[in-house]
This record gives sequence, C-alpha cells and structure tokens, in this order.
Amino acid sequence: MPAQFKSLSELLEKVEATKKRLEIIHSAANYLKNLNPEEIEAATNMMVGRAFQKYSQKSLDVNWSTLTRVLERISQFDWNRFREAMASTGDIGSATKSVLEQAKARKQTQLTEKALTITEVRRALEAIAQSSGAGSRTKKERLLTTLLSQATPVEAKYLVKIFTAEMRTGLHEGLMEQTVAKAWGAEKQCRYLPSRSS
Repeated sequence: MPAQFKSLSELLEKVEATKKRLEIIHSAANYLKNLNPEEIEAATNMMVGRAFQKYSQKSLDVNWSTLTRVLERISQFDWNRFREAMASTGDIGSATKSVLEQAKARKQTQLTEKALTITEVRRALEAIAQSSGAGSRTKKERLLTTLLSQATPVEAKYLVKIFTAEMRTGLHEGLMEQTVAKAWGAEKQCRYLPSRSS
C-alpha cells in the first residue's frame, strides 16, 4: 500500500518535538523500514528538506512571491496571523500551518477526497521542476495550487519547507546517514538507497 504523505508529515512533527538524537534516529529508521522500496529515496530526501537527491541538477525554482499567490488562491490567507506566527516560531512552515488551520478553504470539496502519497508528491515536484520556458511560471503556480489544495495544514507545513529548502526539524544530513545505517546496516554507503536499481 502506498505511504501517505501525511505519515511522513506526522513523523516530522514527532522529530521536531524530540530533542534526543537517538530517539530521532530510531523513529526515522523504523518509518523508513516500513516504506515500499520505490518510496525510500524520495522520503529520505524530503525528510531533510530536499525535493530531489543532493547532487541532482533539478530545481523547483519556486520563490516566496509565487507561494504567497498560491496560498491566497487556496484559502482566505490571513497575513497578520502569518506574521504573528512567524514572530513566535521563526519558521515559515509552522506559520503557514497555523494560518491554514484557521483559514477557510477556497477549494471546492472533491467528491472523493484522496490522501496525498509520497509518490504523488514526488511526481508533482518533478513536474514543477520540469516547467521551464514561456508560460512556466503560470504552469508552476497551477501545479503548486493543485498540490497544496490537496494538502492538510500539517502536510502544507512540510511542503512549504521542501519548497523553501528550510526543513529545520533536527533531522539533518548527518542524522539521516545514521538513520539509513540503522535501518539497513552496511548499506549506508548507497546514499539513501534505491538509486542502485533506478
């Protein structure tokens, strides 16, 4: 069964609230071990705030003004509340989540609300990165709007963190290497796995 992006977001909420390094490694390793093989590389990169692998030439090229237009399109976004949340948390993702939890959604309720999966999020990120040339800004905004309108506030928090490459949960690159080592032992050197078979 495909892993929901919500499960990854909930793991990152737990990691963010945890101060103990070994507990972070243990939780993240257990999470990764339960993913399907094709989800592991995407999940490990998202968990450290990257859309793609570290040495990938792909770039989302999404700036804050684009994100603000999208957030206003999907909700009645309260910028005063956002500024207050930013002042108290210093975190763009947390501030976005705080506002979206209080905001009225502008999206139409779909007949079948479908949960986002890790794979679907990665596909959307790939499509955003591939948008270039004439009309690319409009296309990126459309893709971002579709993705964020399907997200819950906690999912939106981590999507924004990925878009801005500012994860700041405490699960940094070094801990991720230890997490992968704990989950798969000697396979640590394979740089977040599946790449050898892809």
